[in-house]
Amino acid sequence: MYTDDATNLRGSGIGIVLKPPMGSIIRQSTKTAKLTNNEAEHEAMIAGLELAKSLGADTIEAKCDSLLVVSQVNGSYEVREDRMQRYLDKLQVALRHFKEWTLVHVPREKNREVDALTNLGSSIEEDDLLPRAVIQLSKLVIVEGHAGILIPLV
Repeated sequence: MYTDDATNLRGSGIGIVLKPPMGSIIRQSTKTAKLTNNEAEHEAMIAGLELAKSLGADTIEAKCDSLLVVSQVNGSYEVREDRMQRYLDKLQVALRHFKEWTLVHVPREKNREVDALTNLGSSIEEDDLLPRAVIQLSKLVIVEGHAGILIPLV
């Protein structure tokens, strides 16, 4: 699983790419509420984990280009803000649903595919959402307990 985020003047977006050992690659671009970069990184990771679990995954290798998120989850960096601690708590709960998991840092250039998805999600205006092209995150995970994702009907 690869995740990333993008935040700009038009809003925030997250991207998820799931590459199962067998089967089709799943690519998801999601427009979110305005978030900070760190919040969006956590939202992407949690939404990706929830998606993988809903598809029956019991083992996950997650890759993220945020050294901060990877280091916090792996325990080598301390979380200092209450809001970010709540995100980390949600992430750790989501990871417990897997028999095995790893989270590794990847350089930005190795995360290009998911980076393109995040830019799509963050740049599109809500009025311009195309059916099934971009989905919209309706609830923040630290507020509602899970990622609420709205998928437009065709």
